[in-house]
Amino acid sequence: MRIGDLELVPLSDGTAMLPREFYVDLDWSTHSELLAPDGRIHMPIGCYLVRSADRTVLLDAGLGARTTAWGYGGELPAQLASAGCAPGDIDLVVCTHLHLDHAGWLMHEGEPYFPNATVRFGGGDWKMFVTDADPADHIRVAMEALDAAGRLEPMDDDMVALAPGITARATPGHTTGHYCLVLASGDERAFLLGDAVECPLQLTEPDFYALSDVDPDLARRTRETVWREVEGTTDLVAAAHFPELQFGRVLTGEGKRWFTPT
Repeated sequence: MRIGDLELVPLSDGTAMLPREFYVDLDWSTHSELLAPDGRIHMPIGCYLVRSADRTVLLDAGLGARTTAWGYGGELPAQLASAGCAPGDIDLVVCTHLHLDHAGWLMHEGEPYFPNATVRFGGGDWKMFVTDADPADHIRVAMEALDAAGRLEPMDDDMVALAPGITARATPGHTTGHYCLVLASGDERAFLLGDAVECPLQLTEPDFYALSDVDPDLARRTRETVWREVEGTTDLVAAAHFPELQFGRVLTGEGKRWFTPT
């Protein structure tokens, strides 16, 4: 997909398989279609590659080459190769937040997996995922190693310009330091929302939320702000866990919003 002069490639590192309790306050009697045959919520672990004339940016770094009780990763290297990109080609990695399924490939086998990349992330996540984390936690170890190597650049402001046409926007609630990316080139725009939105259904049923939201009320307000901005426009919207990493637009009709895949 192209956004003006920017090339945008969705990539999946694997699959998260979560219990239905992960969507808090969702009426499952009317939404059984969200469940896989095993009774769990299956969702991709999404990343996005953005290429301009002189910059290669990776949004989110997957789960890594590991299997957990709730999902598996390890597919990102092959996905990057299919897109014609090697880890060393990436100039910048932007982590929407520091949950394991968004930062798992930052370090691999004790070394930075993206050897030439600077890592940007929300400074508001540092306390929860580094300072207060177990010393052996993978994300803490990775972030401390990258920090010692001078490879980290935390973000604390809103609308942080990362590269021409690529802006990081503060979208707190899922975590304190959560950011999304806004891509803009020519008259085209796309929002890559990370986990600010977990599921397209949150458009029409805004009161259910993800169990991993650290501040559900703030996360709900953040979603509403995004929806107001993009509804009825041609702006594309995608997120880390939308089914098949599909892009869509937010339409308004009869006083309600809905998500239509493109």
